[in-house]
Amino acid sequence: MTRGVVLVTGITGFIGTHTALAFLEAGYDVKGTARSTAKAEGWIAHFPAYKACYTYAVVEDIAAAGAFDEAVKGCDIIAHIASPAHWSQSDNEADLLIPAINGTKNVLYATKHEPRITRVVFTSSLAAIIEPSREPGKLVVETEWNPTTYEEAKVSTNAPVVYRASKALAERAFWDYIKDEKPTWAGSTICPCATSGPPIQPLTSLAALNTSVAFMWDLASGKFKDSVPPGPPVHVDVRDVALAHVRAVERDVAKNQRYLLVAGSHIPDEFTDVIRRHFPTLRDNLPPVDLSKARQSNFKFDASKVQRELGIQFTPLATMVVDTMNTILLLQEHFGV
Repeated sequence: MTRGVVLVTGITGFIGTHTALAFLEAGYDVKGTARSTAKAEGWIAHFPAYKACYTYAVVEDIAAAGAFDEAVKGCDIIAHIASPAHWSQSDNEADLLIPAINGTKNVLYATKHEPRITRVVFTSSLAAIIEPSREPGKLVVETEWNPTTYEEAKVSTNAPVVYRASKALAERAFWDYIKDEKPTWAGSTICPCATSGPPIQPLTSLAALNTSVAFMWDLASGKFKDSVPPGPPVHVDVRDVALAHVRAVERDVAKNQRYLLVAGSHIPDEFTDVIRRHFPTLRDNLPPVDLSKARQSNFKFDASKVQRELGIQFTPLATMVVDTMNTILLLQEHFGV
């Protein structure tokens, strides 16, 4: 017997796929949203063992008014993950800000059409927490907010700033709705940092890898033979992020709470070193590393709340890198690259 029906928006994405599988493995039925019937059916073709527990709804444009009104029907829980996740916008509002903010609002407004809903978990980001002008060494905690305004993001020429603002403004819309509308359901937000891990979502090529995983493949495939490029200073495994979504809707302590998910800080040299040690055939592709720089990291954070309240035990960096690379190499063989 199912433990309930979970609507997973953006099910075909990297985090969406892992989160949907985490709910399925925990005994829930899943209803996924995708932009087309082909994508929705293609997703379950990857995971046929769960076909009896899966339905879907097509949502072509998450920013369109009423986008999720039909999708929420028959659901008990919502995991809202669908949101633009790129830095390649040509129009700050149309490509990032409006879809992120209005997509979130549309999910929330849609809950009025389904009284069964008891919990909503929203996938936010470290980007919604961290201040762009954060002082080096300042401790990052859940209570902080990225202060970038809509007007600032609208005219910014810095793509990462616009993306980070979209995450913060969308999460603010989530909490504002709860404060103003006082829904019968309880909400939680999950704020992961740069997320890596096995890319098991449906892909058409290695070029379609999500940004954080593509960075690891670029390291391993010889794109940076001369030196290790800069990259995100923190990491978390997608499987830990997915499990946090499940725990957030199952535990009373998570009601109206915000969780920061950062497993650790690192330098990209550490990713490279793990690849070198575990994948000898890739060694000639790799740049030289300087692990002494790892001790100089000034990114300080406190992610103890999600460990304490949701019981998340973070996946070690080496395990994350090895599992990610094993999956990419299987994809490489599949695509004949």
